[in-house]
Amino acid sequence: MSWAETLPAFAVAILVIFGPGLAWGAALGLRRLTLLALAGPFSITAVVVSAEVAALAGVDWSLGPVLAVTVLVGAALWLLRRRFGQLIHGGVAEAEPLARWAPVLIAWAVAAVPVAAWMLWMFGVPENIAQSHDNIFHLNALRYISETGNSSSLTLGYLGSRDGTFYPAGWHAVVSLVMATAGLPLTAAINVANLVLITGIWSLGCLFLVSRLTGERTLPLLVAAVLSTAYSSFPYLLLEFGVVYPFMLSIAILPAALGVVIQLVGAGTKVPLRWFGSLLLLLGVLPGLLLAHPSSLLSLLALAAPAVLAVAYTRFRSESGRRRLAVAAGAATFVVLSAVLWMTVRPARSTNWDQMGDAGGAISEVVFHGPLGRPIAILAAILTAVGAAVVLYLRSHRWVIVMYLVAGTLFVVGSWQEAPTLRWIVAGVWYNDYFRISAMLAPAGILVASIGGVALAGSLIQAAQRVRSTRGTLEPAWFVPLVTAVVVVIGLAVAPLFAVQRAVSEAAYHYRYTEDSRLLTSDELALLQRLPDHVPADAVIAGQPLTGAALNYAFAGRRSLLPFGTTPATAEARLIFEELDTMRQNPEVCAAVRSTNTAFVLDFGTDSVHGGEAPVFSGLSDLSPSAGFELVDREGEAALYRIVGCP
Repeated sequence: MSWAETLPAFAVAILVIFGPGLAWGAALGLRRLTLLALAGPFSITAVVVSAEVAALAGVDWSLGPVLAVTVLVGAALWLLRRRFGQLIHGGVAEAEPLARWAPVLIAWAVAAVPVAAWMLWMFGVPENIAQSHDNIFHLNALRYISETGNSSSLTLGYLGSRDGTFYPAGWHAVVSLVMATAGLPLTAAINVANLVLITGIWSLGCLFLVSRLTGERTLPLLVAAVLSTAYSSFPYLLLEFGVVYPFMLSIAILPAALGVVIQLVGAGTKVPLRWFGSLLLLLGVLPGLLLAHPSSLLSLLALAAPAVLAVAYTRFRSESGRRRLAVAAGAATFVVLSAVLWMTVRPARSTNWDQMGDAGGAISEVVFHGPLGRPIAILAAILTAVGAAVVLYLRSHRWVIVMYLVAGTLFVVGSWQEAPTLRWIVAGVWYNDYFRISAMLAPAGILVASIGGVALAGSLIQAAQRVRSTRGTLEPAWFVPLVTAVVVVIGLAVAPLFAVQRAVSEAAYHYRYTEDSRLLTSDELALLQRLPDHVPADAVIAGQPLTGAALNYAFAGRRSLLPFGTTPATAEARLIFEELDTMRQNPEVCAAVRSTNTAFVLDFGTDSVHGGEAPVFSGLSDLSPSAGFELVDREGEAALYRIVGCP
């Protein structure tokens, strides 16, 4: 499949990811950047709410429930605006000329086009997959949603292998809609949807966040656009690490959510919306953020804390009497609520990351914007230093420095293996996973770096004007736009140097089928594609997930006894994996085989997606005819066996 063949799917993805949010934003009377930047997060909320409503009502998952929720909520917002317009906008919104959209659209293009180009190169072709562990679950989850018509976060967890449990399904719900509506293979649907999510929600969110401090002026928007491409930890890292697509979506939403909080508490520039209007925006963003990945709600609280507390401190000093008490009570409530959520909204403690991490090295990585051993991100590092100097000199918005320090502290403590208890208290929200935490450095650092970028770019433009003025001629109207364009082009050329270049090349390596690719080799893929010729539609296949064998479900639509992870979910499945090759002597094994309808075994060797060898289930160690197995198909080292040893 070529990228040209996916163009209709891109249209569907844009409709799903922007359509509901644009309708809701228009109903509230939002304009320009606010309308565009919140359309994506609003749409994610519409999708996740629709998924839960559809599951509750017993309706199959499709665009229908999304359309219904969009219309109902949009009508409610329109009525709310009609009734309480003064509380939302503080006045009647006037019509605005189309030309005022130009800076926003140009900045969006500057942000989105380079990232889209990198992503297209990383993916290679539309049907490539991220060759990483978590993609076993994500690929099978999309197949599960398409077969069951259920995209509820409340039941997705075990993919039908036992009673469902909670798993944030926002990303899966979006991709499954694109897949089903556009008739696209699920592998291609992932890449198409991710392209739109990143170039839409992330790129616009960064512009929106910076504009909460600077207003929608052309130069700050362009600086923010360039910087949104300049961090190696996002979006490039989360497109291949894990691969943690749900967390990736939540981080993409984070800049817009941060911008709304800054707007709500009045930490930045004045905006047309009143506090009630900003509160409505936050309420519209939070469900999507929470069901994209709950941990990013804590990310939002942590990164917003400097702005919230700075505003509270300023108002406390300027107020008196009851108002001062109200400000103090509000700040205390924010701190206590954040602390309670911090200690409760977290997974069970695990030891996966206990022996990994280097806190000392993490400090320098925060300073030079080169997390995870990558080289310096030269543009981000320079502009962050300049921005910090400008903020300290002007003594304005000093909380933007603290915001980056908060993210940096989380990353350093999350890398501190010598302090396990402190590490768990601080970073357990993200499983002590400093890879995930590193992704927060980008939205946390873009504000201070943008201040530095505006100062530096403004100085360069003024210097060019002074050189021009020495000629004694009038400055033509095109001069400043031309100089600005040159500065932007230079910024885009410098932005990917070193750290981003390495991040993109590492990601591209993880999106290729080869003879030794980690999750699925080219031989294994070929065998999976032939499975429907050999395996009945109702048969179940056993295999070691870490070798990629569980992906028979995603690629061939044949159920897997263990669709993800390493621990079978039921006693019967555990018995099969532990004792299957004793079936001729063990009637209990054959009873479990018949009960689960397990009829085949996929043998993809012992190469683990993590590198090295995957542990072999004892019941799959002897796949010989004497043990009750018959070879059905083989491609290289990958083989399919039929279970014939049970009567």
